[in-house]
Amino acid sequence: GAGPADVYALGGALRGLRNQGVLVVGSGSMTHNLAEFFGGAREPAPYVLEFSRWIEAALQRGDLPALLAYRERAPHAERAHPTDDHFLPLFFALGAAGDDLHADYLSREVMYSMLAMDAFALQATA
Repeated sequence: GAGPADVYALGGALRGLRNQGVLVVGSGSMTHNLAEFFGGAREPAPYVLEFSRWIEAALQRGDLPALLAYRERAPHAERAHPTDDHFLPLFFALGAAGDDLHADYLSREVMYSMLAMDAFALQATA
């Protein structure tokens, strides 16, 4: 299947639509491990917070190489996302937003202790 770099390139093909007033939406989950859904915990699991904040910091730095290599670099990546499917929309949105961007965080919510539903807007700084 397609990986982060492939999906980033796909989003990049739509980058010019921004100049036409088109809003591109990437909808997924910051963490998504449904195998832990029925654990009954209420507080956010520490790995969920560590992974989510690592991604947030990489977004704020504009560190695309780190984000594209999140499987190797992000803490708890395998546990946060046993498969890529719910995380790949981030790379689609990043590709559409362009290289010089800023992430404006709108929400940092964790549901069922393991489902981080961060929401942010990617704004071009150039």
